[in-house]
Amino acid sequence: MSAKPLLLNLLVLFLLIANQVSAQSPTAAARRFNIFLRGDATLQTNETEGPIAVGGNVTTNQYQISFNNQHGVFFVNNASIGLAVRGAVKLNSGSLTVNGNNYVKIGNCNPSSTSGTNLKVWYKDNNNAASTIRITEDNKQYWETPNITINANINTWSPSVSELVNPVCENVFGTGADQIDIDGAFTTFIKRSNQLKEMADNLPIRDQNGNIVESAKMGPYLDPSVIGNNPKIIVDPNKINVLTVSAAVWNKIGNSNIEGIPQGPQLGQTSPNNNFALIINIVDFPTFCGQTGGNKINFPGFGGLSDPQGSYVIYNFPDATKGLTLGGNAQISGTIFAPQADVVKENNGNINGQIIAKSFVHKSDEVHFWPFLPSIPEPVEKKIDAAASSKCVKNAAWLDYNVTPNYDVAGQTAKIEWINSEGKVIQEDSGLPLTGSLLFPGAAVDINGNGVAWPGFKQENSKWVEDPSDRYGSLRTDGATIRVTVNPSTVVNITYPASTSTCYTSPPPATALPVTLAYFAVQNVNCNAELKWKVTEAKNFSHFEVERSSDAKTYNAVARIDYDAIKATYSFNDTPFSSESVPVKTYYYRLKQVDTDETFEYSAVRSVQAGTCDARLAVDFFPNPTQDEMNVKSFSPVKKIEIFTLGGKQVYQAMPATAQTEIKVNVQALAQGMYIVNVVNAEGKHSAKVLKK
Repeated sequence: MSAKPLLLNLLVLFLLIANQVSAQSPTAAARRFNIFLRGDATLQTNETEGPIAVGGNVTTNQYQISFNNQHGVFFVNNASIGLAVRGAVKLNSGSLTVNGNNYVKIGNCNPSSTSGTNLKVWYKDNNNAASTIRITEDNKQYWETPNITINANINTWSPSVSELVNPVCENVFGTGADQIDIDGAFTTFIKRSNQLKEMADNLPIRDQNGNIVESAKMGPYLDPSVIGNNPKIIVDPNKINVLTVSAAVWNKIGNSNIEGIPQGPQLGQTSPNNNFALIINIVDFPTFCGQTGGNKINFPGFGGLSDPQGSYVIYNFPDATKGLTLGGNAQISGTIFAPQADVVKENNGNINGQIIAKSFVHKSDEVHFWPFLPSIPEPVEKKIDAAASSKCVKNAAWLDYNVTPNYDVAGQTAKIEWINSEGKVIQEDSGLPLTGSLLFPGAAVDINGNGVAWPGFKQENSKWVEDPSDRYGSLRTDGATIRVTVNPSTVVNITYPASTSTCYTSPPPATALPVTLAYFAVQNVNCNAELKWKVTEAKNFSHFEVERSSDAKTYNAVARIDYDAIKATYSFNDTPFSSESVPVKTYYYRLKQVDTDETFEYSAVRSVQAGTCDARLAVDFFPNPTQDEMNVKSFSPVKKIEIFTLGGKQVYQAMPATAQTEIKVNVQALAQGMYIVNVVNAEGKHSAKVLKK
């Protein structure tokens, strides 16, 4: 075989593998469990024809789990698990029977609270015979109810099960390769649910004769008044169909006919026969609950939708975060995808699909084993990279920038916000190309490009002097950034360019000063500010004055260092973090360079961060991770709190009106994931990453 065909084959293989990774069923993390819950389950009546995984506790009644173990989805020592419970089991009434030679795993058989029953597992009956395995309360007999009956004996599996080998009382939940990662799965589910919600509608709801409704040609359908009686839905069998409706619209549809859905899969099939999927996003559920005073939503009866075809349909409830009761007088063919909701099944009919929910109460009929099979590609998460560098050109400070998105941005422009070290936006420039050069705010040039104004300076009596009130001057201090937004945004650190003997980024002296610095640097060394600078040229030069500021506006002299003609390198150690009574996050330093005739010029400003040198500066964010509430504790009153996603989208902002140093932030409404929390107080801006569980 030649190298060229081999390379082509490898490329095709790579593309196939990449497609499999990027496109999979949004319920894939459930590992094809038919009922997959993060929290508790109450199994009242009457049957599930597929395996169940419960991240909380289970309450049992007269109920059965029945499916062929050849269709099992999770095995431990060759035993198909029909019921996996991370927490405890409360035996309430009757017998929960597990059929099909499937097995049971319970994480906590001896709970210390009333959340569950202390259990005894009967691997053999009261006559010590290898009979049907039973699980009873620890002080009950083999034949007594309530119980769990595993309709198999210890020798059904190889190896045989016992208290020592593959016991019932074993936690199979966790992050290991052979465990059920239910917490990680629900983090993924919430993300996928929101992604499905954002997909563009491409499926109209038609009138009962199949005609497009002129006033509502395409969804989202949010107004119930635009939907007539007995509407018809005609899908495209060769693509992913997306329909978005409000809960009020869905509740109004009593009956509907669906046409065009391909033939469903065989029982136990793990991949679809085609490229078809039907995604029905049911949104505005909290509004619907507020209008109706309850949380029951009636599902319509569908003609033209068989049990197996439920494997191609998913009902997505992205904003249902509390109770969700499924009602109606018909079966539901499709997966209920409500990862943040407490779901109750009350409809008069079976559900032919998965239940993925925070918790579940099964009150009526059956749940059949038709997992959602279609692969739905995840959208490419938009991201931009940006780079920036400063320069001095003809006595003017410029910033070169370049923005590189990972998606098509044809026709789009960039916005650049100039932000000082305190987090304040100093200037905003919009409508910019993705690559270019900008003058630093406050700088100006003449028609020939020569600098004629400089940030932080003003002209008085034909002489340039420093102006502490000029907001542009704050961009000259270390810690300044730019926020570049195309959609999304990113933040880039910037540095104001230093003056040189040939190019000035501050007002040039009327006559050239006889000193040139090779460098001037300040760093925190063992909680002291260590200043170092080097002289390359000097003539008729007198001395340096080290000046310090806590706000980059008002400077005070802290030391005088005389010039020594045989000395090139100078240094000075300052102790602001231990000597000052008021905590300051950042100190700013500059050198006043004084000639023998007392003319002078200032160096560029350098800053040094307190870091951990002053415990009073710390802002505490706790608990972290958090689920419902986050506490913020600050030394000085909090001026502003902001919460951003990692992608740069702001999801929360507050500006406390009173002098509060301790603030509680309700984060219940935030989706699970990592966030950036910014707090601004008198000491500056503080940021931390916080995980929302």
